Amino acid sequence: TASIPIPGARFVICSPDGNHLLVFSDNSDIVTVITTVLIGTNTDPRSYITGFDRPVWGIFTSNSSAFVMNCGGQCGGKAAGVSVLNVGASSSSSTTPVSAATYGLLNNSTLYVAGTPPGSNTCAGSPTSATTCGRLSVVDTASMTVTGSAVIADGYHDRMQISQNGQLYIGSHSCTNINISGGEVRGCLSVVNTSNGGVVIPSNNGDVTGLQQITGRDIVYVIQNGALQIYDTDTNQLQVTSGNTQNNDGQVDIVGQLYDVKLVN
Repeated sequence: TASIPIPGARFVICSPDGNHLLVFSDNSDIVTVITTVLIGTNTDPRSYITGFDRPVWGIFTSNSSAFVMNCGGQCGGKAAGVSVLNVGASSSSSTTPVSAATYGLLNNSTLYVAGTPPGSNTCAGSPTSATTCGRLSVVDTASMTVTGSAVIADGYHDRMQISQNGQLYIGSHSCTNINISGGEVRGCLSVVNTSNGGVVIPSNNGDVTGLQQITGRDIVYVIQNGALQIYDTDTNQLQVTSGNTQNNDGQVDIVGQLYDVKLVN
């Protein structure tokens, strides 16, 4: 019913009431806001907010405000950060610097932000053979300060789920895969214990393209390397269930190349 020209448009985020869309474009420091009720009228539905650094993702906190992830150096910009956006403003109101930011998850007043910082020595503090690592930043949204961080698997992070017992599952693609015979095996999945900051990187290679926490159960479904994997969030290991009718180790074998998984309520 309408075609709205926005050069390089890549990601779209909708406000809870559906009245505004945030559009993020490749290699741009501007967020385009579309006021949906103006689509099809004589008034241009587009407005523009400046003050960002390669913005790639956002999380609405109300119908008119959002946190925006600035990818910064990972996307050819200068500095990663989390900006506060108010619909109708001409520029971002504030920005909190973080190590890297391509994706985030808001849990009450805590914002978890993941990305891969450019440069060397990004794996400092993590016992791995990888030469490049990602970083999780924990932001207190009341003060907009970084209160914690963790070294995670690298790549472009675009999946995140938190289990009911506080295990934060983070997925990326195009990460560093390691498969050393008798030694380290790792791919694009990271699990961070939000209570103590511990990090587990499961021994599986491949991109993570789907994550889904299961309500009422300590289970997270993961699509990694084209296959379904069911994780027990009490151990952050693959689920093992004796007497499973489909597979003795508690996993479900689905034929074909899988990409995503969703919980239908």
